[in-house]
Amino acid sequence: MKMVEKNRSVSEKYLQTLLTYYEEEVSGESYFYCLAEHFSEKEKTILLARIERVAAKAVEPLLKKYNLVSRDEKVLHQEGLSHVDQHQSYSWNQFMTYIVERYPGYLDEFEDLEAMAPKEDLPALKRLTEHEIIVIDFAHKELAGNQDSIDPLMDYLS
Repeated sequence: MKMVEKNRSVSEKYLQTLLTYYEEEVSGESYFYCLAEHFSEKEKTILLARIERVAAKAVEPLLKKYNLVSRDEKVLHQEGLSHVDQHQSYSWNQFMTYIVERYPGYLDEFEDLEAMAPKEDLPALKRLTEHEIIVIDFAHKELAGNQDSIDPLMDYLS
């Protein structure tokens, strides 16, 4: 983790976790864009990619606040692509099931980050957490065949 100067009011663990989660959202964007080539639900997968970028942008002010410097986007892009192989052969329903089963664990991680955060950082972090809730809700709706499954995604993006 690169920091121009250390902020002593927050823990090193908080700062490292914040930076890590930001980078995971940026790499997640690449992951979903690449997966869009493998699913017939391309437009929906692209929406998921856009959600990742908006979530990352929500915490960018915190990176600036703490002088945190992310790794190069090209590196993060490659990291995102490295995870595509494990899911590109999934059917859409298998992928939605994977999201429903795996992504709630991310919610726990985001809530742990919120617990470490100074009060003034919580609005940005809640926006980060919210994106995961919305993606899980979307996957549940997809599995149920709900025709307006993308509505929560569109609301988050607007």
